[in-house]
Amino acid sequence: MKKTTVLLLMIFFFCLSLAQAAPVGSPAGLLKTGQWDFAMEGGYISRRPMETSGNPNYEVSITHGYHSRSYGLTDRLMLTGKAGGIYGYLYDETTPGAETKTSLSGGLGLGLQLKGIIFKRKDTGLEWDGSGQFLYMRSHHKKSGKANADWYEWQASTSLAKEIGRFKPYAGVKFSTVNLDHDDGKGNTTSYDEDENVGPFVGADIYFGRDRDVVINLEAGFLMGSEYYGGLRYRF
Repeated sequence: MKKTTVLLLMIFFFCLSLAQAAPVGSPAGLLKTGQWDFAMEGGYISRRPMETSGNPNYEVSITHGYHSRSYGLTDRLMLTGKAGGIYGYLYDETTPGAETKTSLSGGLGLGLQLKGIIFKRKDTGLEWDGSGQFLYMRSHHKKSGKANADWYEWQASTSLAKEIGRFKPYAGVKFSTVNLDHDDGKGNTTSYDEDENVGPFVGADIYFGRDRDVVINLEAGFLMGSEYYGGLRYRF
């Protein structure tokens, strides 16, 4: 009954995240050695500034939802893989007052993340964490089956976290580098790069269940544009 309830909650949260929802997108609490978790998670990148050939008048918005699996390599190191779906829009503001909005439609999203505890004080419970993540998203143009966009993002982040009962807040800084290749389906390919690379993020884990095996993770950040993330995880 308990596992069925958790599964139903995950399906609901996944649908919700696709409808409205990433900064770093990972829980503050790491797994123990040999422990697993699976999760439904989603995020929304709101009009992140991009540039091409020195022209900064572009922005991109992306909504994504994932199923992820994490494994505790050690008590201080966790590996996570993600697979899911995305859709988004590319905005062209080259002509003042005449913004062009191009649909990136739906597509595939993949991710791989390694996160670890760098330092932890036993007396206060304060943790210093670090993580590296690679995200790949491919989206097909709505009006042409040949048009597509490829999003490559490399992230490095560090954060401080402290557990307070069943609540574990954290705050940190993320470095991100993005390449977006867009093919209009007519033989024209344009490459875009992220306009800014460093930004802050904040978040929290909330633990449920007698064994604290159900975790809600919420996160928000700002990298020249707002980013939001949410995940529901089950640890076993």
